[in-house]
Amino acid sequence: MDLEAAIGKVSTRGIKPGLQGILSLMEELGNPHEDLAVIHVTGTNGKGSVCAMLERCLREAGFRTGLYSSPHMMDYNERFMINGRMISDETLLALLEEAGAAAKRVEGSLGKLPTEFEVLTAMAFLWFVREKADIVVLEVGMGGRFDSTNIFPAPLATVITSISMDHEAYLGNDITKIAWEKAGIIKPGAALITSCDNEEAFAVIQREFEDIQKEAQPNALKDRTPPLIRVWDECEWDTDDRGLSGQTVDIASPYRTYKGLELSLSGTYQCANLADVVSVWDYLAKEGFRAAPGLDHGRLTEENLRKGLASVKWPCRLELVQDKPAVILDGSHNPDGIRKLADWLSAHRGQFDRVLLVMGMVEDKDRLTAVGHLDGLISRVIITKPLSDRAGRWQGLAEGFEKVPAENVEFVEDCHQAVKKAIGLAGERDLVLCTGSFYLVGELRRNWIEKELFA
Repeated sequence: MDLEAAIGKVSTRGIKPGLQGILSLMEELGNPHEDLAVIHVTGTNGKGSVCAMLERCLREAGFRTGLYSSPHMMDYNERFMINGRMISDETLLALLEEAGAAAKRVEGSLGKLPTEFEVLTAMAFLWFVREKADIVVLEVGMGGRFDSTNIFPAPLATVITSISMDHEAYLGNDITKIAWEKAGIIKPGAALITSCDNEEAFAVIQREFEDIQKEAQPNALKDRTPPLIRVWDECEWDTDDRGLSGQTVDIASPYRTYKGLELSLSGTYQCANLADVVSVWDYLAKEGFRAAPGLDHGRLTEENLRKGLASVKWPCRLELVQDKPAVILDGSHNPDGIRKLADWLSAHRGQFDRVLLVMGMVEDKDRLTAVGHLDGLISRVIITKPLSDRAGRWQGLAEGFEKVPAENVEFVEDCHQAVKKAIGLAGERDLVLCTGSFYLVGELRRNWIEKELFA
């Protein structure tokens, strides 16, 4: 199925921030999204992990869940999930036909077709309604304020994960501008949980939250306004990191304390994301959230939270896809994400004799800052080209590796050949680490999923 070509016939390429297109598209479709209950999640890094954890726990609790995420690793279907199952090709094509017809009508009224992301988002909302999702976990595509997902006036809760520099061409070239864009998902009456650890960014978020709540309820009593929970201030956690098998976490939210939560996701940086999840969970439990009035299913209990966290999976986040040598796929693609990856690698470097890095980043990222975090932890580097029209001068990534001997830095344009070469050079106690872009690791992952291993 050449879905990309089919989408291209009813949408425009590129990023065009703004809500006019999606609102017009949804109106053409009868505004089905107005019947959805959503948790809205944004941030620079971590939002996908938060969404994955929330969805898995809510599903364990008995809710019929919808999950909308981006970008996809291998196929568009991955963006659309009901109860952890991807949408079928047939349903996806049927939705595209319906949304595409609406997009053509929007072109007639607005003089332009909606963007690809707007069409995909409209398809997701339509599908979630028809599948009778009790609750939808909704990941922002980019930014927040003018993102196509931001058309819900009353989400159950909003989440802003960590904020750092990324997508500067669209969101602004300083942290406060980016924070203002992210804060655009804040809504009157909706709780906000955030793991933003940048003080300048948090100041913007806090001001936006307070202003929005005051405007909505100028005379409301303080105890009637929704909470703003900054997990760095109101939560505490301690973790026993088990490397690639996950971690055991003791954590306290503003509402209760949990001992020995088993989290299947690796990396201690996931603890801040976990704090977001636990705070949302406890808040919704306190508010007595149910799937619908009168329905008994959906139990926000500690047992269901534990089961969900222990079994959650999220591809290409420190994902081990092969042993001896160990091969890890990680989708970190900006300086802050690479820094967190480097922190993990530094903590576990002693487990490996050598680390062979296969890396490719798109040119519009701050690539040299990113690779600077890994420099000194790497034995050998193979620079490759991510499968993106934004790859640009992909070889320039090598300039950031000043501590790796020049003879240990090489270029292999084809990403599959790059990994094959790294595995061929690696010993059983070595690590092959593939990172730098979802375009890269998503393409590489296909080989293991389809069992075409690099033997």
